[in-house]
Amino acid sequence: MQEYELLYLVGESKESELPRIREAVEKMVVSADGTFLAPVTEEKRKMAYEVKKEVRGTYIARRFTLPDKDERDASETAEAAHPLVVINRALQLSKDILRFLIVSAEGLPELKAIERVERPKMDSRGGRYEKRGAVRPMPQAPMAPKETAKPMSDAEIDEQLKEKLDI
Repeated sequence: MQEYELLYLVGESKESELPRIREAVEKMVVSADGTFLAPVTEEKRKMAYEVKKEVRGTYIARRFTLPDKDERDASETAEAAHPLVVINRALQLSKDILRFLIVSAEGLPELKAIERVERPKMDSRGGRYEKRGAVRPMPQAPMAPKETAKPMSDAEIDEQLKEKLDI
């Protein structure tokens, strides 16, 4: 048995139909004599670019096995298409799947969810990102405690001026 990994993308507008789409993909693989393995990875993300007018989507990754050439039924003729060709064609014709990729799982790491840490958006200067036009308070300079002013006489003021101006 040869192991493969299937990654497909379903647009956000089809999110309500996700169980039906999953079931349809399973039928495509099972009809080509494939069997799905247990781990499933599913993640909703914003796409890097717009695909068929969709900006966000759900990525689903699954592993499945297909019989080797030797293991296929002897009743099949040599002219019959490889199961991957059948699955590939069915996925291409599906209107529910935006993009897909099938690769050999040999040498790939174990299929598991990616742990993501939400970080606040930062602007180019390293500060937190804020929408244009957002009002934020001005930073206040630290203020020294106010001293209460003593009433001074004219003579004291003149004396202080002479000291400062060296008259």
